[in-house]
Amino acid sequence: MNILITNFILNTPSGTETYVYELAIELHNRGHHVEIFTLLKGDLAKSLIDYGIHVSTDLKKIKKMPDCIHAHHNITTLKTAAFFKKTPIVYFIHDRTHFHDYPFRHPNILKYIAVDYNCKDRYLENGFEDNDIEIIYNWANLARFKQRKTISETPKKALAFSNYMSQTHIFPFIKEACLSEGIEIDLIGSGNGNATTTPENILEKYDIVFGKAKAVIEAMATGAAVIVCDFRGLAEFVTPENMFHYRKYNFGMKLMTNTIQTDLIVREIRKYNPENILKVSNFIRKEADFMSIVSQLENTYSTIIKEYDNNKRGKYKASYYNYLNIRKITFILVMKIRLNYNFPKSYAFIKKILHILK
Repeated sequence: MNILITNFILNTPSGTETYVYELAIELHNRGHHVEIFTLLKGDLAKSLIDYGIHVSTDLKKIKKMPDCIHAHHNITTLKTAAFFKKTPIVYFIHDRTHFHDYPFRHPNILKYIAVDYNCKDRYLENGFEDNDIEIIYNWANLARFKQRKTISETPKKALAFSNYMSQTHIFPFIKEACLSEGIEIDLIGSGNGNATTTPENILEKYDIVFGKAKAVIEAMATGAAVIVCDFRGLAEFVTPENMFHYRKYNFGMKLMTNTIQTDLIVREIRKYNPENILKVSNFIRKEADFMSIVSQLENTYSTIIKEYDNNKRGKYKASYYNYLNIRKITFILVMKIRLNYNFPKSYAFIKKILHILK
């Protein structure tokens, strides 16, 4: 198959960028022709290009007509659907609140997918019907994230693993809690200036990992204990009792209902139990197996290609109201870029975004 993947930015190892990076390489390894359309190329894009996968910021430079489009983010999907007018699309939502993930409607979208039930709710609150939304969860690449041979009887080292934490934001509470329990603590992520593209070389060194979503799924796969925690708040230590529920919500925002404070973090740390940690690790290695999920995606691509060839079109037609909403939230994005970044350097990027919405 010729598969085109879209993503707003392809730069740092976070969120959908890592998802696209891993997926593109595996599809390429399975013999598919994979290309990526993004509005801004960075380090991850360069790595994919070096691997032999074409990444472009210009749809006119896509080398082969795609058989299907794996679409992330409304603005890149809008642009791609308008350019490839006769190509079926599978549209993904990875985030419950981010403006990029406001759902886009188009007749060429034959599948709408959410990575968890929280993201599914975003579709439902915007007029989609329950039966029309499929869940395909996040994964851990088990070839990269090996399970450790033994789990420590007591925790000695912990890691705050998040791009949203810093030495002055969230992390101080985690640090205080860990040190009070005699546990060493490190912080890794872009907010601390030390993001990594090789977490598989790091996670196995830590007994407890604080974080959310895909980062902690990978941590659990290595046999680390996980406490779901990030800028939205604190959830709980992942145990055999809550792991099915937490999986449904991607170990993410909907679960983080407690205030981040030292005493509550200490409470969770004291739930450390090697036997339970192993059960959770075995569960996630079975349920979040990367290879199985990529096979599921391949089946999804094949299905929408056949359905489109048989003249099936999506029930959620394009609408001016939907377009206006995407336009509005994109202008908000532009304003944020102008406020938070050096405007002369970001001007070309802003101009590209505005051009899409003409």
